Amino acid sequence: MRKVELAVVVWILLGCFVTSAFAAGKCRPDPLPPNPTVGQIMKHWYEIKFTRFADDVSYDICKVIMVDKSGFKREKISIRKRIILHGKHGFDYKDLVMITYPEYTKGLAILTWAYTDINKQNDLWLWLPSMKKVRKMSQADEDDSFLGTEFTVEDVSTRRYGYESYQLLGEAEFPGYTCRYDKKLYFKGEPCWKIRAVPKRKNWYYAYRILWVDKKTGVEIFAEYYNKLGKKFKEVFHYLDTPQNGCWSTRIWEVYNYRTGHRDTIVISPARYNTGLRERDFSPRVLERMEW
Repeated sequence: MRKVELAVVVWILLGCFVTSAFAAGKCRPDPLPPNPTVGQIMKHWYEIKFTRFADDVSYDICKVIMVDKSGFKREKISIRKRIILHGKHGFDYKDLVMITYPEYTKGLAILTWAYTDINKQNDLWLWLPSMKKVRKMSQADEDDSFLGTEFTVEDVSTRRYGYESYQLLGEAEFPGYTCRYDKKLYFKGEPCWKIRAVPKRKNWYYAYRILWVDKKTGVEIFAEYYNKLGKKFKEVFHYLDTPQNGCWSTRIWEVYNYRTGHRDTIVISPARYNTGLRERDFSPRVLERMEW
């Protein structure tokens, strides 16, 4: 059996164990207050997205499935680790994503340092193993493709509360989303807040987003991206495992780009929380010494 297939089998067999075995520390967000404001709703979502309720989080397998408009499929596997610093030395969190498969891209990594002051530019580095070089990325690069997918770096690693202006459009039942990856229908009829989010950056790659936020969990389950002409060009779906008791865990992210006809899905292993990750392992120098 190939190493990749074996890794996926192990993930499936151990999924339930991994979810429960690391539940000793905090591994789920606090509930939203009654009748929250739009600011509280969006701040709560970003607490969830970047696991700011925990001290650290690890995802041992993030399987990326990329399908172009002809149906041609490619796969990558990565791991992801994040340490939440709760304002220590001005840092919000440090995040590291590393490709482990296929061999020709193995070792490619993106390191993010996010600051509590959202007006301070994030620090981002890209490790290029083929060139044995770390490249510092600028804030303008945040609209670049994330690991070759239709997600952007901002979608996955850097967009936080306060990067946009928010307007509550009302409440509605979500019409449902059929995941292109597993063909399942998700969240049909789920009561949601409907929110308009406008980026504060001028001439950014989208003019506004329409967000569907689950009233029960505060999770942004669906986002529609629009250009200046009001035409939708991209949609993003999020599915999180949110048990009534126990740890929450991001499980599926899916994006579809109407311009390219490409669809990408990230299928994520259950999270491991509060395992004692060290801040010194989230540095550009560590990227150069990392063994893959």
